Amino acid sequence: MTKYLIFPAPAYGHVNPTLAIAQELVRRGEQVIYYLTEEFQATIEATGATFHPYQSTMGKMDPSARRLSNPTFSGDPNFMIRVMPLIRVKECQQVIPQVLEHIRAEQPDVILYDPMCLWARIVAQILQVPAILLCPTYVSNEHFHFKVYRSLISQSASSGLFEDLQSDLSDLCVLYHIPSLDIRDILTHTEALNIVFMPRAFHPAGETFDSRFLFVGPSISLRQDAPAFPPDRSTSQPTLFISLGTAFNNRPDFFNLCLRAFGNQPWRVVMAYGKKIDVAALDAVPPNFLLAPYVPQLEVLQQTSVFVTHGGMNSTMESLYFGVPMVVVPQMIEQGMTARRCAELGLGVALDPNTLTAETLRAAVEQVHHTPSFRQNVQDMQQTVRSAGGYQCAADAIIEFACSHR
Repeated sequence: MTKYLIFPAPAYGHVNPTLAIAQELVRRGEQVIYYLTEEFQATIEATGATFHPYQSTMGKMDPSARRLSNPTFSGDPNFMIRVMPLIRVKECQQVIPQVLEHIRAEQPDVILYDPMCLWARIVAQILQVPAILLCPTYVSNEHFHFKVYRSLISQSASSGLFEDLQSDLSDLCVLYHIPSLDIRDILTHTEALNIVFMPRAFHPAGETFDSRFLFVGPSISLRQDAPAFPPDRSTSQPTLFISLGTAFNNRPDFFNLCLRAFGNQPWRVVMAYGKKIDVAALDAVPPNFLLAPYVPQLEVLQQTSVFVTHGGMNSTMESLYFGVPMVVVPQMIEQGMTARRCAELGLGVALDPNTLTAETLRAAVEQVHHTPSFRQNVQDMQQTVRSAGGYQCAADAIIEFACSHR
């Protein structure tokens, strides 16, 4: 039996792609252990994996939850990107002392970690354990760099923030007797195996990435016992699904705009408004709307004709998995790249959230719904997504990696 330790970043968009892999490894008789924040305990234990908690400085990945010391970043929609190096270094200082000796005692064979978890990379080096990167979003090589990230972080560098962070990171390396790390490398670092949760055809310049990068597509395991989302048998209207995901969804203005755009229109509208909004902040609900803080997204997508989404990578991949074209209204910079990529590939329409109106949103949904090429392009990509291998392919590669690095 091989012992795998999994360290995702403490956010659903980073945790969810790992769950089916963990469950598959457990099914194959392997031992899987997670280190995560307490809110994920039930989710992790449902896979059959063992759960260990730690206290994080990240909290939920929502700029409104951050109160870091540099006022330059407050109120910035790309706050998370600008302070990403700061968050990662501070997380190292917080988490490594909590978990290092526990992980040492575990004697893991392989560590699997999220690129956000710089602390896990350091732990793997301290203990000299082979490591695999689990990449929930875009990766970089000499042909494709996440230029917008790099631009924003270079702005942070010009503020003098990087000098302090590099000093903190160098102190950590000295403390734990590992080679010095460069703070500017944290976005582009790779391991011998990097599992990417999208198909190669969706990733910009995907064909240029070498064999170290395994593009497995979305890691989705459909529960056989999942309750079917209740269809509305009183109407033959198509279903429009609206969601901004779980992190950047504190937008009552957006959801009220949706109520105006699609109220009393020939749509059955399912709208998930998240757990951060008081429903009293929303306008009167038209009779063709079904509202809830949370809905089972995989079940809803199987009944959906058009998906109005923020463009989170999980939501985008799940939409493609079920062959649903999208109208993408990005809420942060990474989602903006995904919105543009969907538009480039003819998988949907990208809208600017800063100029969005009820009329432009309604027109975009109608355009996507009534233009056959969108449906055809999405169906073609659906075949690509489903043939990428998903969690089974990832599990095969992880086990092969473990065998070759014993």
